[in-house]
Amino acid sequence: MDEAYAYDSLSRVSAYSAINDRSTIGYTVWKVARFGELATAALKNSLGRQPHGADFLSSGYRPYSVTQFEGNLITNAGWTRLMSLLTATGSTQALTATSVRIGVGNSNTSEDYTDTDLNASAGSSNRWFQPVNGAAVLGTRTMQFEATFGASDGNFDWNEFGIDVGTPTVSAGSTVNALLFNHAAGIAQGTKANGQTWVATATITFS
Repeated sequence: MDEAYAYDSLSRVSAYSAINDRSTIGYTVWKVARFGELATAALKNSLGRQPHGADFLSSGYRPYSVTQFEGNLITNAGWTRLMSLLTATGSTQALTATSVRIGVGNSNTSEDYTDTDLNASAGSSNRWFQPVNGAAVLGTRTMQFEATFGASDGNFDWNEFGIDVGTPTVSAGSTVNALLFNHAAGIAQGTKANGQTWVATATITFS
């Protein structure tokens, strides 16, 4: 195959320690697996559609780079949603396969509890929300979502992450849905180029 595999762990060590009081209850590990233009084009041609992360791996393609960022802030609205779901309050929308998206933006402005959106400027050249590939993968204290950003999706500097929740069935776009569940800025994941496929995975741990 045309891709080489590399792994580079990127962690916000000092900042993570500084925000420990807001990250020990619920924090997120964000991972990005990158597949190059040639692999994307070959697999898209073979499948007749935009490939997902699992398609690359099952076809023998390995990511040319995998990076990881630890850091998270669950927004006030995110915590309110969790409490509503725990107490079965009203008709609150759960975080399902058809309601959740992972968003990325090019802003380095710090995250805040009161955030209701990414901080990147409007427009698809600055921000993009991609529906997740399926239902959350649940562990004892974790839930994990994955989204595939295809050849023309999110082609800018990846400096912030966020998960939003909308009314099913959500679609890709540059505008935030009803709820921004969490937010992490200063992620410095590099620049996604046109033609590449980047697979973003968010693993949220509650402890």
